Amino acid sequence: MSPPRVMIATDGSDAALEAATVSLRLLHPDATITLVTIAEARHDPMEDAGGFEGPVMTDEEADAEHEASMAHARTALLATAEAVGIPIADAKLVSSVSTVDRALRDLVRDEQPDVLVLGSADEGWFHRFLHGSVEDKLLHHVSCPILIVGHHREH
Repeated sequence: MSPPRVMIATDGSDAALEAATVSLRLLHPDATITLVTIAEARHDPMEDAGGFEGPVMTDEEADAEHEASMAHARTALLATAEAVGIPIADAKLVSSVSTVDRALRDLVRDEQPDVLVLGSADEGWFHRFLHGSVEDKLLHHVSCPILIVGHHREH
């Protein structure tokens, strides 16, 4: 029997780092671990262009915004890899025009891990009511078990 394949999603937050750390204590020690994060794809300024006003942002602003998103994603992967002692070579940075939940759902479909690990921060009932959460959206749309590790901020 081959070792389980574990996909740990991270955004570099305290909740994600805690989820990665806790999951490694709970899961099989020989598991194959892949860290993943999602970055926003470059926005095409012409998508929002209309009428006389033209695009909302310039190409340079779109490039800068995309590079900032990619830099944040790389930092999240590095911080998580360092926190749990996983080589950064075992990481995937996905640039996607989709929402985070849809991008993760597509990645799970393509990679077919045995389990997906997510951190969950307590955002409050009103925030969840208005926006939902990535874990809520994934629970019903991925084909593998999901390990959700709760994180509650210290007050």
